[in-house]
Amino acid sequence: MPVTMDNAKGLTLLSINLVVLVLVVWQPLSRRHDDSDQGTDRLVKLPPFRKPSTRRLLAFLAVGLAVSTGIIGMRDFQVLRVYQVFVSDVIGAIDRDPAAATAYAEHITPLVPAAVVGYLITMAVVLPATPGRRLVILLHAPLFVAVSVASDSLIGLAGTAAGVPAGLVPIAGIYLEYTLGFMMVFRLSFTTYALPRVTSQPNLRRGDWRDTLTLLFCLVGATGIIGTLALVMIEAVGDHPVTVFVIIVSLRIAISDFVYILLGLVKWTGGRRPQPGPERPALDVIIPAYNEAVGIERLLRSIDRAAAAYGGPVRVILCDDGSTDETSALAEATMHAYGHATGEVIQGAHGGKAKALNLALQRCTADYVYRLDADCAIDSDAFAYSIPHFLADPRVGVVGALTVPKEPYGTWIDRMRAIEQIFNFGFSQVMLSQVDAVPCILGSFTAFRREAGLALGGFVSGMFGEDAEFTCALGRLGWRAALDPRIVSYEDVPPTVKDLRVQRFRWGMGGLMNFGRFTPFGNGAPGPRFWYQLPKSAGTRLFSPAHFFIMILALQYAAIVPGAQHNILKFFGFLLISFLPGLVPRLIILVYYRRLDVLPWAPLWLVFAMLKRVFLLEAILACGVRPVRPPLAVRGRYPTWSAFWRPAAARARSTTLP
Repeated sequence: MPVTMDNAKGLTLLSINLVVLVLVVWQPLSRRHDDSDQGTDRLVKLPPFRKPSTRRLLAFLAVGLAVSTGIIGMRDFQVLRVYQVFVSDVIGAIDRDPAAATAYAEHITPLVPAAVVGYLITMAVVLPATPGRRLVILLHAPLFVAVSVASDSLIGLAGTAAGVPAGLVPIAGIYLEYTLGFMMVFRLSFTTYALPRVTSQPNLRRGDWRDTLTLLFCLVGATGIIGTLALVMIEAVGDHPVTVFVIIVSLRIAISDFVYILLGLVKWTGGRRPQPGPERPALDVIIPAYNEAVGIERLLRSIDRAAAAYGGPVRVILCDDGSTDETSALAEATMHAYGHATGEVIQGAHGGKAKALNLALQRCTADYVYRLDADCAIDSDAFAYSIPHFLADPRVGVVGALTVPKEPYGTWIDRMRAIEQIFNFGFSQVMLSQVDAVPCILGSFTAFRREAGLALGGFVSGMFGEDAEFTCALGRLGWRAALDPRIVSYEDVPPTVKDLRVQRFRWGMGGLMNFGRFTPFGNGAPGPRFWYQLPKSAGTRLFSPAHFFIMILALQYAAIVPGAQHNILKFFGFLLISFLPGLVPRLIILVYYRRLDVLPWAPLWLVFAMLKRVFLLEAILACGVRPVRPPLAVRGRYPTWSAFWRPAAARARSTTLP
């Protein structure tokens, strides 16, 4: 594309347009507008949320199917072809080469914009919101289409100028659309749902530039390697738009996994993990318990065994949060039989897990505190391998473990959870800890410095996901998080799909709350934990429902516009293949940890992954929805809409009346 005065002017205007649109998307992400949380910084007080609802889920799926059918068109790919025409017209107006613009636009399959628009329309219909809120949700759709058209046009112009084949340029467009899609679902969530207030914890992090540079280099390297692999695959199977899209989507997960591999190389060159030494400082173990008679003895006995292997003083403080079973009696009897640890049971008033933890934390005197859940157990070397992390690095404020299901495994959910946990806490989170990017240390085993916990003010009450909140809040105060797979804890796994639904509902709600509380947009992003892993994890979860539309749209495209490179049979083949980049690394890690008995159950991973998405969607649909209200500054002066619109004289008279 020869650069002329008109071309440069058009390109500048297009760039300014995209910047303005992105700023419109970005602006609400700081959450300065939201006053849903009526609590304090250490107490979350939100309007009641709804329970998971099968009826609401089915309504979402039914409406979503109808919306996607309307988007795709019954006879022709009309709506998506209009998008291609938009992009072609914008590029043609700038580079004055309609043929090149049309050739590029024909290689675009705007499934991401179509999926996001379908998601927004469906949410506007299904969510129990006011008419004003439904309208605001719908207004996100044209905004995202405008952002996508501008970004696709810029990438097309850049590709044309660089002489890149038209069939390869959309690869960059899909990645950019995914990023913009994440931003749009962040905007939707922060403007729609009632979320905890943004944390007031100060940002005391210093010296993060090494972590940031290391992770950036790994991201660039992983993207380059996986991007090259994508090009090879596209050249082998053809550059049909939907084929390209499915390949890119499937390899998107591979980029994250390859980042972990590169971080592993960094870890390997950095030396050995801290080893146990002669120091044996005193430890306190705090446990919140409510009706945990079934498993409390097992946990307390495992602590005594760990105390024996550790060799230093270990004191257990169990807070019974108003149990109605024999939790207290069993705990006291087990502690009375201790041979190495000591312990006591204190009584709470059934105020919730966080309040029970804070009551126990107030009794602690040791420099190092271990928070354990009552339905878990720990390995005998848990204390011995965790303390060296604190002693070796004064910046480490919290240490986590490899958490796995209790054995023997009895259900298929046990096996799927083993695949999930061993990969997460035996590999990915361990590698992320190299750059202090671990977003959550699980409550099944959380070791922390008492001074850090007290400076933080303890655990937040009234919030799902208090584990992630505690980890992120400590991070803002400057403390690093470490995770060591030599430390092993064992947890109960939901025995049925019904119980799994309850667990994932809580986790989904907690993840959304935690991201709203620690949003890096406008509140500071101290280190990779906040600018990379937290948005990536939240974006993947929040964007997950949009994948429903992507699959439906791609399937309908295969049925309406079949060809040699893309038809219904090939679509299902690619769909199954798309799960392999996420499954294969997990199976490799299982082999590394010698869990070979789990491998035959691997085909059920597809079912487990789909169930997780369904339960996450239920959590999103159950969040409290905020009404449309004036900005906080306006409401501070005019408490109601009517007061805002009344004349000033009338307002003055009303304030003088008795």
